[in-house]
Amino acid sequence: MNQQFTYLPFLKKFMKIILASGSPRRKELMEKTGLKFEIDPANIDERKFQDKSAKKSAEIIATEKAKEVVERHPNSIIIGSDLVVSYLDHQLGKPTDEKDAKKMLELLRGKTHQIFTGVAVINTQNSKITAEVDTVNIIMSQYSDELIDEYIKTGIPMDRGRAYGLQDLDGKLIKGFKGDKETILGLSTKIVLELIEKVK
Repeated sequence: MNQQFTYLPFLKKFMKIILASGSPRRKELMEKTGLKFEIDPANIDERKFQDKSAKKSAEIIATEKAKEVVERHPNSIIIGSDLVVSYLDHQLGKPTDEKDAKKMLELLRGKTHQIFTGVAVINTQNSKITAEVDTVNIIMSQYSDELIDEYIKTGIPMDRGRAYGLQDLDGKLIKGFKGDKETILGLSTKIVLELIEKVK
């Protein structure tokens, strides 16, 4: 086990760690921790749990994802996570079509918007549950209409919340960001460890 996690002695051998997400990015981030874990993606209708506040939505949905898999995993630590993108208090999901993707990219061009990543952790042994949300400010580049059209033709924006990915087009879409890069990718391992400690 990675040395930075030796302060979690209560994670006994019989306790499993379950990541309630099928996201390849979240899986990669969890692998960086050195902790052994299993994947059991939650199956919820996120629209039912959205709040007017993007930050609150991230917390609520992450918590509901963790709760959805609880009954399948006794003696476990369950980790749920959710990412919400917001611009001027308007939440941006995956585009519905190419026209919607273009509209989103035009809206965000040259502006700053927020990414809220919620993490929830449940200890199914003692029923303790806790959650936290981290925020990152993303500053977009003044990219051209031609670059938008080129990007949309790849089809990639259709599978991206907010219609773009951090490293897409070699990072040409983003001027910079303020905050934790892991939060942009959808799971802060620092927060995961802090919350695991809280539910012991």
